[in-house]
Amino acid sequence: MVLGLVATMALTGCNLDEKFYSEANPDTFYTSQESVYSVLRNPFRHWHYLYNQRVYWLLQEVTTDEMCCPARAADFYDNGDWVRLHGHSWSTEDGKVKNAYNQMNYIVSHALVSIEGLSGVDYPALGLTEQDKADHLNQLNALMAYAYMRSLDLFGGLPIYTSPNDKPKARNSRKENFDYIERTLKAAIPNLHKRESLSEHQDGYITMGAGAMLLAQLYLNAVAFIGEDRYADAETILQDIYDGKYGVYELDPTWYGPHCFTNHESPEAMWYIPSETSKEEFKGCNTRMYPYNAKNYFDCGSLGKCYNGFQLAPSLEKEGVPYTTKMGRPFAKFHEEDLRKKPYVYNGDGKYEGMFLMGLQKNPHTGKVVKGTKLKNGKQIVLVDYVNITGNKSDMLAGDENSGIRLVKMPVPNDKDVLLLYNPDFPVMRFTEVVYNLAECRFHRGDKEGAAKLINSVRKRNFENGTDPDPVTASNLDIYRLADEYMIEFLGEAHRRTDLVRWGLFTTEKWWDKEPTPETRNVFCIPSEAIYANPLLEQNPGY
Repeated sequence: MVLGLVATMALTGCNLDEKFYSEANPDTFYTSQESVYSVLRNPFRHWHYLYNQRVYWLLQEVTTDEMCCPARAADFYDNGDWVRLHGHSWSTEDGKVKNAYNQMNYIVSHALVSIEGLSGVDYPALGLTEQDKADHLNQLNALMAYAYMRSLDLFGGLPIYTSPNDKPKARNSRKENFDYIERTLKAAIPNLHKRESLSEHQDGYITMGAGAMLLAQLYLNAVAFIGEDRYADAETILQDIYDGKYGVYELDPTWYGPHCFTNHESPEAMWYIPSETSKEEFKGCNTRMYPYNAKNYFDCGSLGKCYNGFQLAPSLEKEGVPYTTKMGRPFAKFHEEDLRKKPYVYNGDGKYEGMFLMGLQKNPHTGKVVKGTKLKNGKQIVLVDYVNITGNKSDMLAGDENSGIRLVKMPVPNDKDVLLLYNPDFPVMRFTEVVYNLAECRFHRGDKEGAAKLINSVRKRNFENGTDPDPVTASNLDIYRLADEYMIEFLGEAHRRTDLVRWGLFTTEKWWDKEPTPETRNVFCIPSEAIYANPLLEQNPGY
């Protein structure tokens, strides 16, 4: 079965004793709607894990100019994992790369098993419709297309499997992967549910709008994927999504709406990873971002242990000495009047302000102060926008407990409202991305004025009374301003690496202490473990 073949040797860590649905007798297993939905949901659990356990997220973030994970004395050196990711010097033995490769394969293999199982089910006999069946099967096909597209982006493609009984194969070409994704999405989209009103909440499954957006992303990145310019095709689909052809979506009127405790209700929610306290909580990125005793700042003991890891890439070399590179410096790129550029403060009843942990970590309502436990043991934590423990040299080995501004894009309540903890869903795809991608297409064909108008339609919600002190204009819009606009809008949402590769900036540009790297680093290596398990796989050039 492909589950044991595609996912390589690492799959042996999974429970292979479970009874897979393709092996179950449909007459005894598919006895209710719940059994159908349990099969449908199984591959989506691996999609959830892909983000929540930072498997995909960290490759998209800490390899770029917007996030990093510096060593803080004995913490987060982790055998040099984070240093190698930051400097693009990962190898075929790196666990972070291996995990991402395996998870993509898990999604494909479990989706194939679910498709085989559901294809033979008599839906009407269970009180479901043939339309439900078409929707379910095509959600699984679209999810596989998503996994193949992410693998094309990260690794240059996978072997294309069409059955859980396929034997190991050589990797298909980039073009064959691209064509498979395109063909699969085009077939799936018409059979997916179309969001008919803004009152329909996002529940994690793939809608027609999300499927169309996946196809638009394929075309948008076609130069990086296969060396073909498909911007015109991307713009056509994006315009149709914008105009409502694939479902009803709107920009949220507030900057926090797409990220708040009820963000699945946002008018711009297109494809979100569900999260709810005590039910498939999405918390992996959060707890590894905040200082060790951040629960004191949030006044939320239920937050539990935090790990003081991920942070924004620094804007300063040291106090008072800013970096001047075009890339990176994320916190500095936010305008001082931007409503997001404030300390995160929870004000009760689901209301909050600001998007960062910055400066003295003292809760303004309770007076509780976060104190260090290691290098800053017993001292107040004051978070700064640099990584420079000695004041002399700033690099990935110079971190301290107070190094780095922290992102709070998914809000944290206090203990009084603890039932809201982990209620924000993770936005894999939202309507703002449609707007920015459409702006990029117009920028690409020389319509800078049209591109600026679209970006400004989003930017205005980040300022008091919608008054933007630094709007995008045709005269100030170049590839670096475009890159900055994407960064400040989608910071921490696992977009950055793909965007930089698409723009030709991932390996060519310098930021912080990261120098330009070989073009072959635009994709990761195939893990050695995968090649040992399937000798038909060939390694990517440059590894």
